[in-house]
Amino acid sequence: MAAERYQRRAVAFLDILGFSQLVERADEPEWRIAIESVLKTLRGTLTPNAAFDLRLSQFSDCIVISAPVEPYGVQLVMTGSIILANNLLQHMVLLRGGIAIGNLIHTDDVMFGPGMLIAYRSDKSGGPPRISIDETLSGEIASWHNDFGLEALMRTDPYDLTLALHTLHDYQVYTPEPQVGKVALDETAAKISKQIAWQCYHAEHSPPVRAKWLWMERYWNEAVGAKNVLPRTTHFSSEFRADKK
Repeated sequence: MAAERYQRRAVAFLDILGFSQLVERADEPEWRIAIESVLKTLRGTLTPNAAFDLRLSQFSDCIVISAPVEPYGVQLVMTGSIILANNLLQHMVLLRGGIAIGNLIHTDDVMFGPGMLIAYRSDKSGGPPRISIDETLSGEIASWHNDFGLEALMRTDPYDLTLALHTLHDYQVYTPEPQVGKVALDETAAKISKQIAWQCYHAEHSPPVRAKWLWMERYWNEAVGAKNVLPRTTHFSSEFRADKK
């Protein structure tokens, strides 16, 4: 049985940035509410899918998602990571990590293998709040005769040319025309852009934390705001600077 469960899988290792600082302030009621909100978002965003062997494990401030290496399994891991990153962003929580392909055993009781290590090493301590794409994953997708739209979910970060998951993809391609079943992102995007600017220019952060939010602001403005469909964060940052004078 163990040999059957040890297989090539797409693996995402995701780290909730700043979670330990939240826990340190858990004696304060408002921070306990914030922690509970983050944990509810984690549990409510993703669920295992037995039909496609999508598996999830959450421990402390980390979550691991994995599925067999086939188009829909890889898509579930990538889109699941995007949805989680965006849901947490709405709570002003940043996510960092990596996605890779490698051998892994992932059950409710056991999780180990080179695939996990490759994804874990992609989560560079102190790096920008992005989900890096390891060459094992990008190479696998490139080898398929059809990329199944997965290449659109990757982008090269101009910060250092690292290939990363395009977590803002849905906001970038968004158009305001109403369609049946289409989710309107206008209000959510306006809220996020204001909150990113708040974190960059108004909140009291240490330089390393502020640098992560400044990275997110640049990513938002380059990917989303540049189209002038959804708002740029710079529209609000000047207001916050004025408030501080």
